[in-house]
Amino acid sequence: MSGCASKGTPAFPPSADLAVEPKPVLAPEAIFSEAALDAHDIAIETRGDRLAAQVSRLCRFFDAMGMKGLNCPPPAVPPRPG
Repeated sequence: MSGCASKGTPAFPPSADLAVEPKPVLAPEAIFSEAALDAHDIAIETRGDRLAAQVSRLCRFFDAMGMKGLNCPPPAVPPRPG
């Protein structure tokens, strides 16, 4: 048996973390609706939060693989229910 033999499935980051999420688009008619503008702002903010979490996961993956020079944030702790 080779010393380089694989021990199961290689550990790759989730493929979803390598996909680029499109930026939410504001419909032109939404400029006349405060609710639509607020919803768009919320969509932009939550997308930013998801992208930051995505980069953090990838950072930790590459840190675990031995990449040097990283300063990865710890995983987010989900809020406790109720």
